[in-house]
Amino acid sequence: MIPYKEKDIREIKGIGDKQALLFSKLKIFTLKDLLYHIPFRYLDTSSILSITEFKERGEGTLLAKIIDIKTTYFRKTITTVKVEDETDSLRLTFFNQGYLQKTLKKEDLYLFNAKITTKGNRKNIYNPKFEIFKYDPSEQLHIGKMIGVYPETKGLTSRTIRSRIKHLEKNIADILIDPLARNDLEELAIIPLPEAIKKIHFPNSENDITSARERLAFDEMLQIAIRIEQKLSERRKQKANPMHIGSKYLNKYIKELPFKLTGDQNLAIEEILADLSRDIPMNRLLNGDVGSGKTVVASIAILNSIKNGYSCVLLAPTTVLAKQHYDTFKKLFQGERISIELCISSEKTISQANNKLIIGTHAVLEEKILPKDLNLVIIDEQHRFGVEQREYFKKDTITSPHYLTMTATPIPRTLTEIFFGSMDVSEIKEKPAERKVVKTFFTPLTKRNSCLEWTRERILESQKGEQAFIIYPLIEESELSSSKSILNEFEKLREIFKGLKIEYLHGRLKPELKDNILNKFRKKEIDVLVSTTVIEVGIDIPDATIMIIEDAERFGLAQLHQLRGRVGRSNKESFCFVIAGESVEKDSEAEKRLIYFSKNSSGFDVAEYDLKHRGPGEVYGTAQSGIPNFKVANLFDTKLLKKTRLFAKKLLKEDNDPKDILENLFR
Repeated sequence: MIPYKEKDIREIKGIGDKQALLFSKLKIFTLKDLLYHIPFRYLDTSSILSITEFKERGEGTLLAKIIDIKTTYFRKTITTVKVEDETDSLRLTFFNQGYLQKTLKKEDLYLFNAKITTKGNRKNIYNPKFEIFKYDPSEQLHIGKMIGVYPETKGLTSRTIRSRIKHLEKNIADILIDPLARNDLEELAIIPLPEAIKKIHFPNSENDITSARERLAFDEMLQIAIRIEQKLSERRKQKANPMHIGSKYLNKYIKELPFKLTGDQNLAIEEILADLSRDIPMNRLLNGDVGSGKTVVASIAILNSIKNGYSCVLLAPTTVLAKQHYDTFKKLFQGERISIELCISSEKTISQANNKLIIGTHAVLEEKILPKDLNLVIIDEQHRFGVEQREYFKKDTITSPHYLTMTATPIPRTLTEIFFGSMDVSEIKEKPAERKVVKTFFTPLTKRNSCLEWTRERILESQKGEQAFIIYPLIEESELSSSKSILNEFEKLREIFKGLKIEYLHGRLKPELKDNILNKFRKKEIDVLVSTTVIEVGIDIPDATIMIIEDAERFGLAQLHQLRGRVGRSNKESFCFVIAGESVEKDSEAEKRLIYFSKNSSGFDVAEYDLKHRGPGEVYGTAQSGIPNFKVANLFDTKLLKKTRLFAKKLLKEDNDPKDILENLFR
């Protein structure tokens, strides 16, 4: 027997196959889906005005009696409705709604929600919302109260959605049985689920909306909290090989570095080494801005592990980045007796020897034999690797290795608390003293040519061999987008940058060709590299000092920051130009975003802004990170997160199987 809440929406009066198809476009298939289709805003039409008051204000809700209806047909159907109350009369005009001639009744009272439009000296009211007046306020559905505005699709208005939900109002308690006990509700100070669903759709006040959203947000956040506690519980049960912290050789290594570590780097090192000394596997996120020095911090963890007699694996998302890491660690460890092996698709060189550092891509996972003494796994850019791939290192071992995850995508604290709650987090916000801030400029489309010409002249005049990136959102033109593309613009750019060596790069090129182009750029055999975001992560070209991003509004701010991080990687003065596309209007939200970006160099600030204005997907890829699509919960509500985590701990104590808890609560 199908549970009540899983019944097809065609069970509801008025919904046939045709309308069910429209609902499916909103991902509404069952009674539960419909009840959880939440209004995104509300209109307060509860304050009833007289016609005189309405004329003074120019908009609002009025109660009036229909005294005349006339419909004329000329090019389009025009229905004129005259209404009156004890204070005055008014004419309302409806376009292409000829059926009103029959449905509206003279002498009946109606509620109208309308706005006066002025054209010259004429004042008109066009297509007002209306509903027949019902003497019982609870029977009013569309006007005369707080009404929800829903996500819609063509052919399916909020009015229709509201009407269909109304058919379920009396049965909400049967459709959605509250999984929480009464004493839990009292302890948590939240209302029962059926009451919350009723109030979210049919509120009588702002307080109704607030209390309903609090309960629904709690349910959404609780699912996250249970999963976090589940991961923490699993982690506590695992065992790892603890390591001795060799202060003597670590201090010697740090002292011999050609630069001084920042306070944030030192703190991160302390936290990581403390984790490595325990018999519980480390699971730490090293969250650092572009150029903050995460690699050096990781090198100290690697050095300590190898001195303890263990092997390490460093996983990079691309071949280019793996090779770059290989070269970097060769330099960092040149004074140490450390064996370093590179494992990429074209060069699989994992030997049978122990006590070494393996640097590689996914190719490492394809090797059947990993060192038996593996005790530290470092993952660069976590969201590029799936859960199954990370779990690979636990196979056939009694103990689990320690895990250190690095990301150059600055993640706001709120996101780390919610979505990385099972991980410990170290943040590096300070930049090394030798790093200069990249000068960033918002560039309107009218200044584009000047920007390109300035770039050409600077490279030509430069005695230091400066280079430039030019980034496009597309490889080739699309009918669905007005954005510029590499293949369409490259020939034009060759003319603009005449006298300079220019090449293009994108993801469809063969890996060998991509690597060859990047190597040529690194060796200064290319002056200007035109590319897509394939260069977004990890590519280190010290002499690249200019970054130009075309149609910059097409990128999230966090992504723009990643791109900006490809320049300014030396002590040379560096520049970033974010060029607005044709679609960017003056004072638009898109323009404000780009101006904000140009004035803020902190990746953490930029990511926080993106999170607030565009959602988590722009900050951290939702597909890989498992970020849910919250309908009600606020990502910044850390108070609610703490509340739900305490309750999750209580549930886990009562029932040790979190899967059962989730199924019982949210099935």
